[in-house]
Amino acid sequence: MPEIMKKTVKARKNYAAMLRTSLKLFKKLIGIAAGATLIAVSFNAFVIPYGLLAGGISGLAIMGSYLFNFPVNLGIFLLNIPIFLWGLKVLKWRLVLYSAVGTAVVIAALPLSAPYIPAPALDLFLASVSSGVVSGIGIGIIFKLGASTGGTDIAAIIMKRKKNISVGATNFYCNIVVLSLSLFFFDLKIAMYTAISMWVTARVTDSVIEGFNRNKSVTIISSRSSEIARRIMKETDRGVTYLEGYGAYTGEGKKLINCIVSHYQIAKLKEIVLEVDSDAFIFITETVEVMGKGFTI
Repeated sequence: MPEIMKKTVKARKNYAAMLRTSLKLFKKLIGIAAGATLIAVSFNAFVIPYGLLAGGISGLAIMGSYLFNFPVNLGIFLLNIPIFLWGLKVLKWRLVLYSAVGTAVVIAALPLSAPYIPAPALDLFLASVSSGVVSGIGIGIIFKLGASTGGTDIAAIIMKRKKNISVGATNFYCNIVVLSLSLFFFDLKIAMYTAISMWVTARVTDSVIEGFNRNKSVTIISSRSSEIARRIMKETDRGVTYLEGYGAYTGEGKKLINCIVSHYQIAKLKEIVLEVDSDAFIFITETVEVMGKGFTI
């Protein structure tokens, strides 16, 4: 192949790779922006009109708005500055950059979307649940894309790296601080409904990150492993893997069965195992994410 043709092929490959990388980055930024916009919508539709608060830095900014009429978006911006500067010293710049994009969209979307989002007529309970659902979806999307909403999320990641304190624990303590401060300035009712909103937000965020279709990892120990495996593959259409094991007491070799099934197939799998070997030992664990044939890829 002439040298000019080799260079042309190489240039095309490089261009295609650059195009794929750019498209992937564009999709990620769009996703982060969409998640951040949902958070702003939640604040404008369900949190601020009903006098509720939120967790972390956003909660402090909203509290400042109620007490001093200070713009929420400006409060979020000012409170995030030292946290992002801290993050730049400790964390990877990509995480900080993506988180900055999410925070910037929230700051911009709060005033821009406010005139177009009427507050629905709800009681405080429904407002707190709705705010948790919408915020949880937004935060979940952002987290799933490898970014964060800044504020206490950045601080939580840093504390995990520095002090080995879990991200969940740091966020929990920050939310407790917000709720404790709210008791000095607002009714107990507001703090309680805000706690409901925070709980719903956490649950929905986990569901978005981990997926709604939970699967189960099943390990079966039986003297009739081959027959059980054949029936599982035939009747549930799931793959099976054999694992070698040895009984600690008897020293006998065992052929263990391991397979992944959906939540809805657990009852059928138990039925198969007990029909073949009523003395079989089964243990089932929750599997957060499965990738491969027959599951989400």
